[in-house]
Amino acid sequence: MSNMMKPYAKWITLPWMLALFTGCTLDAGSRGPFGPEDPETAIPKQALPSQVPMRHALAFTADETPGRHLKPTMAGAVAETALKRSPNPSAILSPVEIAALRKAAESDPRVSALLGDRWGFIEADRSTPEGKVSFGCCRDEARIARLTYFSYSRNVAVEVRLKEQRVIDAARRDGYLPPEGPQDIERGIALARADSRLAGHVQSLQGHGLLMQPDIGLFKNDPGYGHRTIWITFSQGQDGDPKFWAVVDLTDDRVLEAGQEPPR
Repeated sequence: MSNMMKPYAKWITLPWMLALFTGCTLDAGSRGPFGPEDPETAIPKQALPSQVPMRHALAFTADETPGRHLKPTMAGAVAETALKRSPNPSAILSPVEIAALRKAAESDPRVSALLGDRWGFIEADRSTPEGKVSFGCCRDEARIARLTYFSYSRNVAVEVRLKEQRVIDAARRDGYLPPEGPQDIERGIALARADSRLAGHVQSLQGHGLLMQPDIGLFKNDPGYGHRTIWITFSQGQDGDPKFWAVVDLTDDRVLEAGQEPPR
């Protein structure tokens, strides 16, 4: 190195050496990966309790009624009877009220045109019109009744709204599949009993019905697809194992399949 470059090299090297020695003067124990660490927080020590707390044992009710689940008894819990709420009489339609509403609906020409020749009643309930007050003094004025039917002739659900046994409106409900109604089950059982595959075998048995939805197939749909179809079973009493079965198409008013359950 020439004599002219030596002074410059000395001044360049000096800052690096100062930085190196300054960094090494920190205590290694006070440094962390992100810089100097704060001092530890002093936590006061507490003595353990003289007695170990008792473990709470979970007790259950002694109710062994068949079909009911055991419930835990909890200290301070509200009695079961206190939790039961009395039904609101104004929200429940009595059989007499339903019969009167059905008579008014089924005699209306608009409803008759929607139902066709064959249909089944499904259910009736209370509802409130949109934009009306449903509480206080105006509750009784806002209440209306809603009846649901299924037209086998049209293969569609029909909804009728009434107020004081007067039909407000009636309309189809395309795409809606209401649950099975009493007339669905009665008609399905009657058709199944008369079927040649079951006749003479199920007359002394009790019939049951459950709505079903046949599946759509890749090349061929299941029998009854898109129709009001109900699964009928026959058993000894309400809780007996099914002995015979049938698939009933209420839209076409015929039994699609029927047979005997395999022995268990």
